[in-house]
Amino acid sequence: MSQLINEILLRVAKLVAAAIVGTIVYFVAVGGLGVAPSFELAALCWISAAVGLLLVESSPI
Repeated sequence: MSQLINEILLRVAKLVAAAIVGTIVYFVAVGGLGVAPSFELAALCWISAAVGLLLVESSPI
């Protein structure tokens, strides 16, 4: 049972990490680059952050 709880917590931690990185990317895009804020931009930032975290996690290096 504790392994299941640990796995759930690990997956939630990955979602939270992707949300944090996606938020940073969103604010850089809106504030620094002058892109118009939208839900689509927020979703794309979150997805790109999640994919980036998966690539870093599964890297053979």
